[in-house]
Amino acid sequence: MTERIAFVDDEELVLGTLSRIFENEPYEVYTFDAPSKAVEAMEQHSFCVVVSDQMMPEMDGTEFLGQIRDRWPDTVRILMTGYAETETVIRAINQGSVFRFVTKPWEIRELRQIVNDAFHQYRLVSEHRELTRLTEEQNRELLELNQSLEKRVQDRTRQLRDNEEELKNTLSQLRLSLEATIQALAATAEARDPYTAGHQRRVADLSRAIAQKMGLSHDQVDGVRMAGSIHDLGKIYVPSEILNKPGKIRPSEFELVKSHPEVGHEILQNIAFPWPVAEIEIQHHERLDGSGYPNGLKGDEIILEARIVAVADVVESMSSHRPYRPALGIDEALAEIKNGSGKLFDERVVDACVLVFEEDGYTL
Repeated sequence: MTERIAFVDDEELVLGTLSRIFENEPYEVYTFDAPSKAVEAMEQHSFCVVVSDQMMPEMDGTEFLGQIRDRWPDTVRILMTGYAETETVIRAINQGSVFRFVTKPWEIRELRQIVNDAFHQYRLVSEHRELTRLTEEQNRELLELNQSLEKRVQDRTRQLRDNEEELKNTLSQLRLSLEATIQALAATAEARDPYTAGHQRRVADLSRAIAQKMGLSHDQVDGVRMAGSIHDLGKIYVPSEILNKPGKIRPSEFELVKSHPEVGHEILQNIAFPWPVAEIEIQHHERLDGSGYPNGLKGDEIILEARIVAVADVVESMSSHRPYRPALGIDEALAEIKNGSGKLFDERVVDACVLVFEEDGYTL
């Protein structure tokens, strides 16, 4: 398939510069001086990436990329903005309109990297769609097989038993495929943020230990572990320079970071997992008293699995080194969740987490 990128800007000088920068790349480069012209071209050809200026007379870049998102959701969208347009960037990212943003004037090497990341994202999404298609096809085949077995059950009992065993093996393979999907998604987040990789694995392992300590079912334990391994997936939409920034981040940057549960939920909500992975994703920063985000849920509005991942996330984050601070240690982390027990965190989850460390000798 031919890969294409579209640059949209009302300044011919800018379009000419972009054409020269990317003229030797292994994909076709198109330039348009108005959003309507880009839309007309996209109705004729598929585009992997669209890069749009924010300030244009016909419509602004946020509105234009929002239309692209609605009509061609797989096309990766990049917004070019001036330094004074922070609120515009936040709005665009929170609405899911953009993958990344570029500030003007840009640095050529950074711009090339962002565009390369966008093509990589497009390919990942395409591969994921194919995996989802194959999974749905397997489901249809399994349904047809079940219907066939039901019709032949009376006179072909032995064959039915053989086929049931085959069905179990197929379901096991399907479960493995779903787990592979989760691991692929986890790798996507890890590729952008070196701290995310170890963090997600440790949160997943601690969440599993807590769930087992609470006596949850094997299926619930598996679901908690799987969700924990990708609970920060939505951070792929947060610029890496913010994720890896040493020192305290600005309020506007923190708002971008806080968007990651919703972004992760948007990515996961249409995948047919046997566990409530998408719900755990969007709820793992909620708190019992309603002080969490993104929706300010309270008490039983937060599912149990999300409460477990929330506690594991806090303990692991405080215990580990981050670019903006040194590790605080497990004792301080446990003191934090004890102090918030019953108010911020589920008391049963906190008690189980403390027992895992103090009685079972668990280490991160």
